[in-house]
Amino acid sequence: MSNRRMYLSEEGKKILDLIVEVLETERPMVVRIALAKGISVSNGPVEDVFPNSKNKWTIPDNVIKDKEYLLFKHLIINEVQKTLDEDHLHQHMILFIEKGLQTLKQEYERKTSLEDFRLSIL
Repeated sequence: MSNRRMYLSEEGKKILDLIVEVLETERPMVVRIALAKGISVSNGPVEDVFPNSKNKWTIPDNVIKDKEYLLFKHLIINEVQKTLDEDHLHQHMILFIEKGLQTLKQEYERKTSLEDFRLSIL
């Protein structure tokens, strides 16, 4: 990613930690899964409003990089149907991550087993 910082809301961070624990994987992987999920469940730009709190968590710069960054960039541009500068790209990226985390939490709460949850992510 570029040098622009992205911040996850306090609620998003709580969901991230829950999903990390449930899937028994690392935060960077869950952030990428959440971004992909957010893009896949959206129909255009994310219009949801996520709680803005003082306690924000910085998404490290190296979580999405190189070819993954390029892939996500083009998926987001395709989803919002317009070209984006880096600032707007990052704004959309964090919204898709938050949306994906919310979706993952809802799917987790509906599933009866860990295996079902892992399959639902796909």
